[in-house]
Amino acid sequence: MSLESQEHSISIWRRRMNRGFLSSVVNTRAYMEAEKEWVVELQRYHRYWYDLIVNSHEVAEYFDSRQLIVDYLKRVKAEVEAGLEKRFVYFICSRERVRFNTKRSPSYNPLTRATKLHLLIGKNQTKKTIRCRFFDEQRRKFHKPDIEVSEKYITIRNAEGNLFTQSIHDFLENANISVGLDSRVEYVGYTKNPELRPTNGKHTGLSHILHRLADNGRDSFIYFNLFKIITKATNQKFMLNFAMANAMTDEIDVEMEGKILEKCFIFYFDAAGQDRNKKNELAELKKNLQRLSTDQNIKKIHVHYEFEKPTEYGVLSSSQISPNLQHIFTIQKTEHGFEITHEDGQARSFS
Repeated sequence: MSLESQEHSISIWRRRMNRGFLSSVVNTRAYMEAEKEWVVELQRYHRYWYDLIVNSHEVAEYFDSRQLIVDYLKRVKAEVEAGLEKRFVYFICSRERVRFNTKRSPSYNPLTRATKLHLLIGKNQTKKTIRCRFFDEQRRKFHKPDIEVSEKYITIRNAEGNLFTQSIHDFLENANISVGLDSRVEYVGYTKNPELRPTNGKHTGLSHILHRLADNGRDSFIYFNLFKIITKATNQKFMLNFAMANAMTDEIDVEMEGKILEKCFIFYFDAAGQDRNKKNELAELKKNLQRLSTDQNIKKIHVHYEFEKPTEYGVLSSSQISPNLQHIFTIQKTEHGFEITHEDGQARSFS
């Protein structure tokens, strides 16, 4: 196939894969009369340490970590808008502060081939030692790396002499090193433009959180999440079962979809720092759940939040929710409001 033919095929495929390309299904009698439920799962996420935005030239004057993050988020947004458009649901989180202990140099054990690194954790700078092994892909063996550390960054020189620099949090997550911490959800929101909100800092919720955490020995993070929503429908009369992505049918439009997901997570985590607008958010979610039930016959929303590759940075908690890698719950309308049921059967009512 020629390059022109390939490009033509790709453009046709992209047009077909635009949001709502299966919208005709929504108008069939069998689908309209079916009782439905939403099944929501994490599709992809991106986490960044807010310090990389605030102190964007800390690694080097020529290195702008803020611009790298903004450019990446712009690319992700463009990918999303080119296909099954969605909204980003973001979590503003805090974790106990972690820094490299620069008073103690990394050391290497030739018997275990493990490198020992020293950390300081939290406001009280609790000392902790971690061990990891570095694999030389070219030589196919573990080796002693040339390492330099500052409080927030680690730079590794490989066998070819190339330098690789990572923030301490990226290093711990990429190496899947556990230090016994979790990310506490402080605020939940949604956005179409992740490179702007809350990344540009002009965000009331983020400002309040940063002010509150400033002297608390904690780091701030933004988790951007994209979700896959499958509408499961059963029609006994027609003996038909449906399982269709809402982005493909656009039964619920992209803006409403984002708002509903945002509110589900707001009330699931029920963060103490997000009380200022709870009354309006409660009224909005009650109204939207009523609309889903009455107009679309969608009675329940089942949510499963979990990283595909578990790391300690996927352990989330809040002032109401215990730390866990998995957050599984169901939300449904009740007579006077709605109810959130946890995987263990515990239920919380909101009215």
